[in-house]
Amino acid sequence: MDIVHSLGKVALFQCFSDEELARFLKQGGMNLMHFEKDQLVALQGDACSSLDVIIQGSLSLQSIDEQGTVFKARVLEAGDVWGATLLFSRYNHYPMQVVCDRASSVVRLKKGLVLTLCTEKREFLVGLLQIISDRAHELGLTVTKLNEQTLRQSLLEYLHQLCRQQGGNTVMLPMSKTELANRLGFARTSLSREFTLLQHEGLLTFNGRKVCLHISSNS
Repeated sequence: MDIVHSLGKVALFQCFSDEELARFLKQGGMNLMHFEKDQLVALQGDACSSLDVIIQGSLSLQSIDEQGTVFKARVLEAGDVWGATLLFSRYNHYPMQVVCDRASSVVRLKKGLVLTLCTEKREFLVGLLQIISDRAHELGLTVTKLNEQTLRQSLLEYLHQLCRQQGGNTVMLPMSKTELANRLGFARTSLSREFTLLQHEGLLTFNGRKVCLHISSNS
Protein backbone atom coordinates (compact mmCIF):
# COMPACT_ATOMS: atom_id res chain seq x y z
CA MET A 1 0.00 0.00 0.00
CA ASP A 2 1.31 3.46 -0.94
CA ILE A 3 1.38 5.53 2.26
CA VAL A 4 1.84 8.85 0.46
CA HIS A 5 -1.06 8.26 -1.94
CA SER A 6 -3.30 7.06 0.89
CA LEU A 7 -2.53 10.02 3.17
CA GLY A 8 -3.11 12.42 0.29
CA LYS A 9 -6.77 11.38 0.25
CA VAL A 10 -7.28 12.32 3.91
CA ALA A 11 -8.59 15.87 4.39
CA LEU A 12 -6.08 16.74 7.13
CA PHE A 13 -3.12 16.01 4.84
CA GLN A 14 -4.38 17.55 1.61
CA CYS A 15 -2.43 20.73 2.31
CA PHE A 16 0.76 18.76 1.53
CA SER A 17 1.92 17.71 -1.92
CA ASP A 18 2.88 14.10 -2.62
CA GLU A 19 6.50 15.22 -2.79
CA GLU A 20 6.30 16.79 0.67
CA LEU A 21 4.66 13.71 2.18
CA ALA A 22 7.30 11.49 0.55
CA ARG A 23 10.02 13.64 2.13
CA PHE A 24 8.45 13.27 5.58
CA LEU A 25 8.17 9.52 5.06
CA LYS A 26 11.90 9.29 4.33
CA GLN A 27 12.68 11.25 7.49
CA GLY A 28 11.07 8.55 9.62
CA GLY A 29 8.38 8.71 12.29
CA MET A 30 5.65 7.39 9.98
CA ASN A 31 4.66 3.71 9.87
CA LEU A 32 1.94 1.66 8.18
CA MET A 33 0.22 -0.81 10.53
CA HIS A 34 -2.20 -3.63 9.69
CA PHE A 35 -4.80 -5.02 12.10
CA GLU A 36 -7.13 -8.00 11.79
CA LYS A 37 -10.85 -8.02 12.67
CA ASP A 38 -11.44 -8.05 16.46
CA GLN A 39 -7.76 -7.33 17.14
CA LEU A 40 -7.14 -5.12 20.16
CA VAL A 41 -5.31 -2.02 18.93
CA ALA A 42 -4.93 -0.23 22.27
CA LEU A 43 -5.87 -1.09 25.84
CA GLN A 44 -7.67 1.27 28.17
CA GLY A 45 -4.91 3.01 30.12
CA ASP A 46 -2.25 2.67 27.40
CA ALA A 47 -0.25 5.83 26.73
CA CYS A 48 -0.98 7.53 23.40
CA SER A 49 2.30 8.31 21.62
CA SER A 50 1.14 8.78 18.03
CA LEU A 51 -1.46 10.32 15.75
CA ASP A 52 -3.17 7.50 13.88
CA VAL A 53 -4.94 7.78 10.53
CA ILE A 54 -7.25 5.04 9.24
CA ILE A 55 -6.53 4.28 5.60
CA GLN A 56 -8.99 1.42 5.23
CA GLY A 57 -11.30 -0.62 7.45
CA SER A 58 -12.88 0.54 10.70
CA LEU A 59 -12.12 0.61 14.41
CA SER A 60 -14.14 1.57 17.45
CA LEU A 61 -13.50 3.17 20.81
CA GLN A 62 -15.34 1.03 23.35
CA SER A 63 -15.71 0.14 26.99
CA ILE A 64 -17.19 -2.90 28.73
CA ASP A 65 -19.14 -2.67 31.98
CA GLU A 66 -19.25 -5.24 34.78
CA GLN A 67 -22.15 -7.06 33.09
CA GLY A 68 -20.15 -7.43 29.88
CA THR A 69 -22.18 -4.86 27.95
CA VAL A 70 -20.13 -3.17 25.23
CA PHE A 71 -20.54 0.58 24.76
CA LYS A 72 -19.12 1.95 21.52
CA ALA A 73 -18.40 5.62 22.03
CA ARG A 74 -17.20 6.16 18.49
CA VAL A 75 -16.77 4.21 15.27
CA LEU A 76 -13.77 5.28 13.17
CA GLU A 77 -13.82 4.79 9.40
CA ALA A 78 -11.32 5.31 6.58
CA GLY A 79 -10.11 8.92 6.62
CA ASP A 80 -10.72 9.38 10.34
CA VAL A 81 -7.96 10.40 12.74
CA TRP A 82 -7.61 9.50 16.38
CA GLY A 83 -5.15 10.33 19.13
CA ALA A 84 -5.33 14.08 18.45
CA THR A 85 -6.93 14.87 21.83
CA LEU A 86 -4.43 12.73 23.77
CA LEU A 87 -1.09 13.13 22.00
CA PHE A 88 -0.15 16.48 23.57
CA SER A 89 -2.13 16.09 26.79
CA ARG A 90 -0.62 15.66 30.25
CA TYR A 91 -3.22 12.91 30.63
CA ASN A 92 -2.39 10.98 27.48
CA HIS A 93 -3.78 7.56 28.40
CA TYR A 94 -6.61 6.00 26.41
CA PRO A 95 -9.87 6.27 28.39
CA MET A 96 -11.29 3.35 26.36
CA GLN A 97 -9.93 0.41 24.42
CA VAL A 98 -9.54 0.59 20.65
CA VAL A 99 -10.77 -2.51 18.80
CA CYS A 100 -10.60 -3.35 15.10
CA ASP A 101 -14.14 -3.89 13.74
CA ARG A 102 -12.92 -4.80 10.26
CA ALA A 103 -9.48 -5.62 8.90
CA SER A 104 -7.78 -2.22 8.85
CA SER A 105 -4.69 -0.36 7.71
CA VAL A 106 -3.50 2.56 9.83
CA VAL A 107 -0.74 5.12 9.29
CA ARG A 108 0.87 5.94 12.63
CA LEU A 109 2.70 9.28 13.00
CA LYS A 110 5.00 9.86 15.95
CA LYS A 111 4.65 12.97 18.10
CA GLY A 112 7.83 14.59 16.78
CA LEU A 113 6.69 14.28 13.18
CA VAL A 114 3.27 15.73 14.02
CA LEU A 115 5.03 18.76 15.53
CA THR A 116 7.08 19.12 12.35
CA LEU A 117 3.96 18.99 10.18
CA CYS A 118 2.34 21.67 12.36
CA THR A 119 5.29 24.01 11.86
CA GLU A 120 5.56 23.26 8.13
CA LYS A 121 1.94 24.06 7.26
CA ARG A 122 -0.44 26.37 9.10
CA GLU A 123 -3.34 24.58 7.37
CA PHE A 124 -2.34 21.29 9.00
CA LEU A 125 -2.16 22.93 12.43
CA VAL A 126 -5.60 24.51 11.97
CA GLY A 127 -7.02 21.20 10.77
CA LEU A 128 -5.61 19.36 13.78
CA LEU A 129 -7.00 21.97 16.18
CA GLN A 130 -10.38 21.66 14.47
CA ILE A 131 -10.35 17.89 15.03
CA ILE A 132 -9.51 18.40 18.72
CA SER A 133 -12.29 20.99 19.10
CA ASP A 134 -14.83 18.77 17.31
CA ARG A 135 -13.95 15.82 19.57
CA ALA A 136 -14.48 17.97 22.67
CA HIS A 137 -17.86 19.07 21.33
CA GLU A 138 -18.89 15.48 20.53
CA LEU A 139 -17.86 14.35 24.01
CA GLY A 140 -20.09 17.01 25.53
CA LEU A 141 -23.02 15.83 23.41
CA THR A 142 -22.40 12.21 24.40
CA VAL A 143 -22.41 13.06 28.11
CA THR A 144 -25.66 14.99 27.64
CA LYS A 145 -27.26 12.05 25.85
CA LEU A 146 -26.25 9.57 28.52
CA ASN A 147 -27.41 11.76 31.39
CA GLU A 148 -30.55 13.41 30.06
CA GLN A 149 -31.92 12.18 26.76
CA THR A 150 -34.40 9.42 26.10
CA LEU A 151 -33.73 6.76 23.48
CA ARG A 152 -36.02 8.55 21.02
CA GLN A 153 -34.24 11.88 21.52
CA SER A 154 -30.81 10.28 21.14
CA LEU A 155 -31.83 8.31 18.05
CA LEU A 156 -33.49 11.23 16.26
CA GLU A 157 -30.57 13.54 17.04
CA TYR A 158 -28.15 10.97 15.63
CA LEU A 159 -30.26 10.51 12.48
CA HIS A 160 -30.51 14.27 11.94
CA GLN A 161 -26.73 14.48 12.30
CA LEU A 162 -26.38 11.80 9.60
CA CYS A 163 -28.76 13.78 7.37
CA ARG A 164 -26.51 16.82 7.65
CA GLN A 165 -23.40 14.75 6.95
CA GLN A 166 -24.87 12.81 4.00
CA GLY A 167 -26.82 15.75 2.56
CA GLY A 168 -30.40 14.55 2.49
CA ASN A 169 -33.30 13.07 4.43
CA THR A 170 -32.46 9.54 3.28
CA VAL A 171 -29.34 8.14 4.92
CA MET A 172 -27.41 4.90 5.26
CA LEU A 173 -26.47 3.86 8.78
CA PRO A 174 -22.67 3.45 8.89
CA MET A 175 -22.99 0.65 11.45
CA SER A 176 -25.31 -2.19 12.42
CA LYS A 177 -28.25 -1.55 14.74
CA THR A 178 -26.45 -3.51 17.45
CA GLU A 179 -23.45 -1.19 17.13
CA LEU A 180 -25.74 1.85 17.07
CA ALA A 181 -27.50 0.67 20.24
CA ASN A 182 -24.11 0.27 21.93
CA ARG A 183 -23.07 3.74 20.83
CA LEU A 184 -26.26 5.34 22.15
CA GLY A 185 -26.07 3.37 25.39
CA PHE A 186 -29.35 1.43 25.03
CA ALA A 187 -30.34 -2.21 24.49
CA ARG A 188 -30.56 -3.56 20.93
CA THR A 189 -34.17 -4.67 21.45
CA SER A 190 -35.14 -1.21 22.71
CA LEU A 191 -33.59 0.42 19.65
CA SER A 192 -35.44 -1.92 17.27
CA ARG A 193 -38.71 -1.23 19.07
CA GLU A 194 -38.15 2.54 18.81
CA PHE A 195 -37.44 2.30 15.08
CA THR A 196 -40.71 0.40 14.63
CA LEU A 197 -42.67 2.93 16.72
CA LEU A 198 -41.24 5.86 14.77
CA GLN A 199 -42.19 4.17 11.51
CA HIS A 200 -45.74 3.49 12.72
CA GLU A 201 -46.04 7.15 13.71
CA GLY A 202 -44.94 8.22 10.23
CA LEU A 203 -41.78 9.94 11.43
CA LEU A 204 -39.48 7.73 9.38
CA THR A 205 -39.30 4.64 7.20
CA PHE A 206 -36.47 2.15 7.18
CA ASN A 207 -35.27 -0.90 5.31
CA GLY A 208 -32.14 -2.52 6.69
CA ARG A 209 -29.60 0.27 7.13
CA LYS A 210 -31.46 2.68 4.84
CA VAL A 211 -33.48 5.25 6.81
CA CYS A 212 -35.68 8.05 5.45
CA LEU A 213 -36.65 10.80 7.91
CA HIS A 214 -40.01 12.53 7.40
CA ILE A 215 -39.45 15.28 9.98
CA SER A 216 -37.06 18.22 10.13
CA SER A 217 -34.51 18.74 12.89
CA ASN A 218 -36.72 21.52 14.24
CA SER A 219 -39.74 19.26 14.72
